[in-house]
Amino acid sequence: MTEPLNLIVTLQPHVGRLPDVVSTLATLAEASLQEAGCLRYDVAVGEELVYLFEVWTDREALAAHEKEPHFVLGVAALNRLCESLKLEFVEWQAQG
Repeated sequence: MTEPLNLIVTLQPHVGRLPDVVSTLATLAEASLQEAGCLRYDVAVGEELVYLFEVWTDREALAAHEKEPHFVLGVAALNRLCESLKLEFVEWQAQG
């Protein structure tokens, strides 16, 4: 059995666009959580940055997600709304 795939995305919205980024991510979360391979899709909001934590069953599930219309449209919107987006795959070392 493969380990779940953990993904953290850090987004820096353009000034004044934080509410739009959060709204876009809420829409993406609702649709993504309906996908069979999506185990988690959490959004955390700071003063200037937004963090997205996703867990997928495997790389195939993530690849399928990236072809979904809601993903394609959502990423296009986020690219317009954000100064930067950083995507990183992580492995948790300890859980508490």
